[in-house]
Amino acid sequence: MSRVAVALALGLVVVAPLAAQAQEGFRVEVDEADLAQLGEPEGRALTGEELTERAHAVASLMRCPSCQGLSVADSHTPASAAMRAKVERLLALGYSQEQVLSYFEASFGEFIRLAPRAEGFNLFVWIAPVAILLAGFALVVWRIRSARRARLAAADLEAFRERVRAEVER
Repeated sequence: MSRVAVALALGLVVVAPLAAQAQEGFRVEVDEADLAQLGEPEGRALTGEELTERAHAVASLMRCPSCQGLSVADSHTPASAAMRAKVERLLALGYSQEQVLSYFEASFGEFIRLAPRAEGFNLFVWIAPVAILLAGFALVVWRIRSARRARLAAADLEAFRERVRAEVER
């Protein structure tokens, strides 16, 4: 056997158990403790295509805890797969979107939401871009007006100079 084949075989021997262990760390089933934390379902139980679409919509609102740059719906990590399965299971049991998001938020913190709630300090995240854009627009308008006033003042000054020259030459 070549050295490359041996290295690949050793790599598989080391990586395969680690991958299996990583997948085992994420529970997919909803147990009694989960249901106690969630309370009574506020929505109706979903099935079929409606369940699939709703699960994708809810999963797209959550940040992948592994890659953090993707939503749970778009990520291909084992953690995201387990979270998608749990979202689907909770929606199938009749839990609302907000209950499902709150459930995951209790485990991962508010960071799990791709779009933070518009309350408290997070309100700044929603308002600041608009405020900066409006301030920039106001600055541009102010600069244009001041430039126009400067041109008019220069024109008035030049006209005044011409009148003074005409008076002096008389």
